[in-house]
Formats: sequence, C-alpha cells, structure tokens
Amino acid sequence: MHEDHLTIDQCDEIANALREDAARLPSGSDQQQLLQLAERYRALAELKRMVLRLVN
Repeated sequence: MHEDHLTIDQCDEIANALREDAARLPSGSDQQQLLQLAERYRALAELKRMVLRLVN
C-alpha cells in the first residue's frame, strides 16, 4: 500500500491496528517496532490533516 494514496482515516485505522497488535505481543523489539510504525502512521495522518486545513 502506498502511503501517498491512504486517506487520513486509513492512516488512523492502520495506526490503531498496529497498536492493538503490539499490545498482544510480549515486551521486546517486535512490540517496539510495531509501536514505532503505528506512531509513523499517526504522524502521517496528522500531516495529512494539516495539509487539508491549509488547502481549505
């Protein structure tokens, strides 16, 4: 999936799903990687919101 084609809602959904998946894992590097990826999708959603506000 290309991030430039994701909607804000899709970015939020992916971030939430990644956090849920991370919560099911034992503490460790795999869990941290999922949490970092979730944070990146959350940040992408925020950037897309900012752009949307600027163009409207």
